[in-house]
Amino acid sequence: MIGETQTRMATEAAEAPDRIALQAASLAEPLADLAAKWSASPPRAIVTCARGSSDHAALYGKYALEIATGLPVASLGPSVVSVHETPLRLDGMLYITVSQSGQSPDLLRCAEAARAGGALVVAIVNDSASPLAGAADIVLDMQAGPEHAVAATKSFLCTLTTIARLIAAITDSPATDAAVDRLPEQLRSGSKDPWPSEILDRYVDAGRAFVIGRGPGLGVAAELALKAKEVAGLHAEAFSAAEVQHGPKAAIGPDSPVILLGTEDAAKASVEEAARTVGALGAPTFGSLVAVPGIVDLPTVRTGHPLTQPIVQAGAFYGFIEKLSRRRGLDPDNPPSLRKVTKTL
Repeated sequence: MIGETQTRMATEAAEAPDRIALQAASLAEPLADLAAKWSASPPRAIVTCARGSSDHAALYGKYALEIATGLPVASLGPSVVSVHETPLRLDGMLYITVSQSGQSPDLLRCAEAARAGGALVVAIVNDSASPLAGAADIVLDMQAGPEHAVAATKSFLCTLTTIARLIAAITDSPATDAAVDRLPEQLRSGSKDPWPSEILDRYVDAGRAFVIGRGPGLGVAAELALKAKEVAGLHAEAFSAAEVQHGPKAAIGPDSPVILLGTEDAAKASVEEAARTVGALGAPTFGSLVAVPGIVDLPTVRTGHPLTQPIVQAGAFYGFIEKLSRRRGLDPDNPPSLRKVTKTL
């Protein structure tokens, strides 16, 4: 077990507000270019391609983009190109590839195939000199800065805010831009009001766990479940507030704690219904912005915007999961068998 000194993971997560504050200026020009291309030739559909934490950010983007534009957003499996070598037919579509490192060969090959197949390719990366950036028509540098801990924190949050700003640009939404502008201070405020120790006590000996979200929050739920696996060695699964009502709830009980990510939009009622369901099954139940009697409240700063609320929830979770990792005798900076940059086909 590592000591009580500040871990790289905690340090980097705390840097996210400052990094997000840099984005408005750096993204202004490429987002204006994208908005102009979108206006001149609106896409027929949108395709995303990513892996790991970046794919969870893309899932956040899927729901956010579909809600904002009414266009379908599909996730392309990288192996379709990198293994099966299938030519892509994406004429008139927007293709968004997401990668912190921009180095994975499969994502590079897919971006090249997407461009050859007629798509406008946008790359969201943390290295504008990366191979993936070189394959794109438009590069959005998330400005997360160097990230050394294996588990992505600030780069994930910066990816989400880049996607939110992308949506603001193509939909001409000053309100969304303003909401992202407020995020740095909201994230700082959230870090001053950590989740209660009761949640640590419930999770320290848990063998499995669940995270429930909906809409853009589902992508964040998926990322939080991944962080539980990576950092705390805890098998966690993410489900939508609707999907958990089907087969998954059969696996929920007193030995499987649940975190629910509430919303302040039309999905609010369904998340609260899911909270009542898992609570009735005897699961230790914790909720962020979930007003249901009997569940433990997780302090959460309200952002006033559905695209930024899940980002604040993710930021609060990082503080919890870093502490849980140490309570379970692990090193959150060096999860077993993992490395920072993963190159796959």
